Amino acid sequence: MTEPSHPHDALFKETFSVPEHAAGELRAVLPPALVALTGFSTLSLCPGTYVDETLAGSESDLLFAVQVANKPALLYLLFEHQSSAPRLMPLRLLSYVVRILQRHVDDAAATQRDALPLPMVLPVVLHHGEQGWTAARRLEELFDAELVQAAAVGELIPRLGFVLDDLTSVSDAELESRALGLVPVLTLWALRDARSPVRLVRSIEHWATALGQLLAAPNGREALWTLFRYIAVVADESVTTTLAQALQTTQPQVKDALMTIAEKWIAEGEAKGRAEAKTDTLRKLLALKFGPVPEAAARCIALGTERDADRWLERVLTAATLDAVLDS
Repeated sequence: MTEPSHPHDALFKETFSVPEHAAGELRAVLPPALVALTGFSTLSLCPGTYVDETLAGSESDLLFAVQVANKPALLYLLFEHQSSAPRLMPLRLLSYVVRILQRHVDDAAATQRDALPLPMVLPVVLHHGEQGWTAARRLEELFDAELVQAAAVGELIPRLGFVLDDLTSVSDAELESRALGLVPVLTLWALRDARSPVRLVRSIEHWATALGQLLAAPNGREALWTLFRYIAVVADESVTTTLAQALQTTQPQVKDALMTIAEKWIAEGEAKGRAEAKTDTLRKLLALKFGPVPEAAARCIALGTERDADRWLERVLTAATLDAVLDS
């Protein structure tokens, strides 16, 4: 697996492109009355994306067709991962909804069908920014409220709301209570906590059992690899160290899985063939296995040659101590 250019998108799409996983998330966040009317067994993924190209690095989207009260509807799941809530999100969503409806109209015209009635398009925003959502949640909030009220045009301006799942404010217990299944719930945990050493160390013990269960599930090792790979890509070195420290008290099989992942990191570092890539891989592995790397060891690694890095990488999985890895 090569390092994705947009790792948040990659993890989001790998997990929630599966209709069963998306259905669990949607059941958890949609209004209960709507959930009761929705035939989630009919949920199917629609091809294409509606995100602006200029925003492709900060948003990703999935569109699902579904029956609501036995009538066609579309559930639009937007994954937003900027560090702050965009103030114009309702306007942005309006443009996406218009694109979806226009495609419906165009498809109807191409097949000589009646485009009316238009299908409902219900936007859901999944947010995992480092801060909680503080921006508007309805399009009408973006207009000058005093002017709208004074001119009595409230019914004439466009209106659009969306369902918000702000992961920043969702606790471990609340995530677990959603009963999403191991892969989607651990995906949401990783999206929420991977970039924060404080949140990660606070939550890892809670999720250690689930990580072990995932490892034992069919295809679980590959799913666990995907999660830890995501963490390794998006986290800074302090988060990687924090994960290593927290996992010292967790299940042995999860730590064993980490070592399997470590072997893949080594292979990737060797494939890149650059001293810098290899020493970066080495630092991550040492932090995972032994905890924080002392300053003297870090200097030794920084001054080492590519040949040194190759030798240290060969030792790291079997060595019992940090000194045994770096011993000349």
